[in-house]
Amino acid sequence: MGLDINTNDNNDNLILKTKRMQTEIWKPIKEYQGYYEVSNLGRVRSITRKIERTTPNNPNKKALYTYKGKLTPFWITKKGYCRCTLNINGIKKNHLVHQLVARAFIDNPENKKQINHINCVKTDNTVKNLEWVTNYENYLHAVENGLRYYQKI
Repeated sequence: MGLDINTNDNNDNLILKTKRMQTEIWKPIKEYQGYYEVSNLGRVRSITRKIERTTPNNPNKKALYTYKGKLTPFWITKKGYCRCTLNINGIKKNHLVHQLVARAFIDNPENKKQINHINCVKTDNTVKNLEWVTNYENYLHAVENGLRYYQKI
């Protein structure tokens, strides 16, 4: 599959276009700027960067190494959501991918706490499938789509 790479958008974000003309926009993850990015298509990647490490032959000597960025693998949780591990300086933390996407791409002026998968597919973490909702809105969406049964609250 051929890629057209364009880095001249106004936000200095890398934009990739595949043959299907699906545009992938990458934005930094706030808590991990300079280390990880998330895309509007629901993918997470580490960023190529230089890091200082001790050399294998001489632990007292430090050298600069280039860490090549790559897509971050994820797994499916018991509840069916995609989760990935992000790591800075040996401190690892697990994150739900849909939360990373929503925080980077979707405004939340009403400060809603939950993210809804509009099409009810928990592994579809594209921006167009996510929206900020209240707990009650999320519950109603699940009832309307047969994911939960109505319970009097």
